[in-house]
Amino acid sequence: MRSRALLPCVLALAALLVAPQASAAACQYVKQDLPVPAGLSMLYLNGSSTNNSRIVGQLMQGQYGRGALWVNSTLRQMTPPASALDHTIPMAVNNTSVVAGFEQFDNGPNGRTHKAFRYENGVYEFLQTDPGRSSEAHAINDAGDVVGTQGGDVYLWPRGGPRKLISGGGTPLGVNAQRKIVVQFPTSRTVVFDGNGGPAVEIPGYSSAVTFDNDRVLRREQGGFVEWDLDGVQVATHPGGVTPFGRNGSGTVYGTYYDANAQERLALWRKTGRTDVVADPMPIAITSADVTDAATLIGVYRSPEQLTRPARWLWTCA
Repeated sequence: MRSRALLPCVLALAALLVAPQASAAACQYVKQDLPVPAGLSMLYLNGSSTNNSRIVGQLMQGQYGRGALWVNSTLRQMTPPASALDHTIPMAVNNTSVVAGFEQFDNGPNGRTHKAFRYENGVYEFLQTDPGRSSEAHAINDAGDVVGTQGGDVYLWPRGGPRKLISGGGTPLGVNAQRKIVVQFPTSRTVVFDGNGGPAVEIPGYSSAVTFDNDRVLRREQGGFVEWDLDGVQVATHPGGVTPFGRNGSGTVYGTYYDANAQERLALWRKTGRTDVVADPMPIAITSADVTDAATLIGVYRSPEQLTRPARWLWTCA
């Protein structure tokens, strides 16, 4: 499962990306829309599975959020909440369509509370949460183990086991098959915890732009992206990178850089170097974005009506 930690201001900057000149290009990315229901006012993509066959997001119908799951580009709307005033916020999905997220409950004059869930086959399993507290699920692995927060602390909800406290504070970015959990702290530290009780590993340095994908931690550091394994070993650098979005199984990294005119542009970093993304329309990185093993891009674009719409971009040559 992949996830990303970016400050809101960084996300806003990514929305201003400028498309490179494509007139001389023989190949470019071609948009393939993901289906959406009628009456949709806004949409947010929040995550995709390890093999990118599943994508989850939140559909805004009027002022109320509802969950959406795309399986191989087919839309499966999640079961709506019991109350029409509540919101469903899916945050992550695994390769077998098990979704992790949280429900936002409207308690009238008592405000709102959140409760983490694991969703499977149309049924919500609300995860252990202390009375009077709010919880949120942020990540899930293919075994169905969920990682999230309660009251600012990070917890693991194993499939079929009791909840475990992982760290005091921080935001979980993901959990892998071995229950290695990547947590980003407000101080810009990145730490890998072992959900099975092994020692924690701190990734050297500090960064506020971090993503975890395919067992690699990508961070913006001086000079570009630095790629780390979960043992805290630096394994690659990607010069010029500004905002990391994802990494596929072949080592291709998707993100942004600044060109000579200080414009932030989308690009792919491969072993052969950096390649600009050429597409019309271009993806806008205001929500989750990723690159698949086939180098297909996942993200959203702005329609002529200025509505956010989900899509895949497939590499096509004339």
